[in-house]
Amino acid sequence: MKKILYISLIVLLLSSPLWAGGNKETAGTDQPASVQGFDWQSQSGTTIKIMANKHPWVDIIEPKIAEFEAMTGIKVDLAIYPEDQFRTKRTVEMVSGASDVDVFMLMPGNSLAQYHQAGWVASLDEMMKSENLLWPEYDLDDIFSSALGAGVKDGNHYTIPILLETSLLAYNKEIFKKYGVSVPKTMEELEAAAKTIYEGSGGDIYGITLRGKKASATSQWVDFLHSFGGEWLVNGKSGLGTEEAIAATEYYGRLLRLYGPKSAPSNSWYESISIFMQGKAAMVYDASVFKPNYENPEKSAIAGKVGYATIPAGPAGAVPHVSNWALSIYENSKNKEAAWLFIQWATSKEIALEGLLAGIPSARDSAWNSDAFKQGDTTPEWTQASIDSYKIASPIWNPPVIPVGECRDAAGSAIVAAILGEDVRAASLAAEKVMNKVLDNQ
Repeated sequence: MKKILYISLIVLLLSSPLWAGGNKETAGTDQPASVQGFDWQSQSGTTIKIMANKHPWVDIIEPKIAEFEAMTGIKVDLAIYPEDQFRTKRTVEMVSGASDVDVFMLMPGNSLAQYHQAGWVASLDEMMKSENLLWPEYDLDDIFSSALGAGVKDGNHYTIPILLETSLLAYNKEIFKKYGVSVPKTMEELEAAAKTIYEGSGGDIYGITLRGKKASATSQWVDFLHSFGGEWLVNGKSGLGTEEAIAATEYYGRLLRLYGPKSAPSNSWYESISIFMQGKAAMVYDASVFKPNYENPEKSAIAGKVGYATIPAGPAGAVPHVSNWALSIYENSKNKEAAWLFIQWATSKEIALEGLLAGIPSARDSAWNSDAFKQGDTTPEWTQASIDSYKIASPIWNPPVIPVGECRDAAGSAIVAAILGEDVRAASLAAEKVMNKVLDNQ
């Protein structure tokens, strides 16, 4: 009898997910493998192919694949490509109609419209609601709604986010103190702060720096567009010529023309944040992921002097954007359930936290609010501003159409015209006409 009990204990240990290569945090295995019908082993013996972009998140996932395989019995074939090659290879695979890919990385703001229209992405909704397929500890509500919303088309979810980026207003605390300026809460206060500092310094310090280089500028201008009540599309047509869009474009251009660097029309993100990092501008509005640049004492003259805030409110409120890489399932995959298990594991709370600790902005609220992250957080203002932005952000930062590039170019031409002091209304209406022609020909 003792021998039988001993053997039974060994079998139990060997069959548990904790023993099978995972740890309690990564695998979430303080529950039995099968809970309320859910079973990590339900697709054991399946092989799935993952296509991934070479990205810091993938660097975290790749060494853990063996844990997932041991826990589920699913074999993973992970193919990683440099980003340009990845995007081309992914599209070629989809166009072929005979791809054996099951899961692929996707940036919804760039490609979801095209992939959805072509029928290349599978709806995840049934699996997200299934008692047998949704891991009880997965906690969909923990994922920021703006991040999940980025992957929605026609009311269905097609992506699950693996990270989440936004844009923030970064400001030089020493300059603000010197000129008696408070952190702006509204667009009026933002312009007033830029004016006070620019004029008070005799033009030696720019009040603000922003991207101004045509299409590059649109990824930041879009937050001003939304905060002024504008949209990329209105009833399926270009919204660039609406009163709200014109007002946003005129405001954006005026900030740079009157209080920004003269090089603004040719400045992309690199030039703009470099000006801020040199201490030549009091404020910059750009991607949150540039915090490590600002805070690097070897490259930044303002390290340790930077404050962070959400975009100031316009007539329609404060509406930043979010952008993200995500995971999707190929519509023609024969292994959708196994693919869904992989996605849940790869976007779990535990892996999200590990990514955030490595500097990858998490799409999960629990990661940002964990003791593990808070204890080592040296920029709590950036953290709070990021979380606040995630909760109010729009998932639409690129035009939600297939010809993204052409439409961004059209908007960019109006932005440049505004910076140069040209007729903004005429430029915006011209851009709207170009964008509508592009949409008619798509």
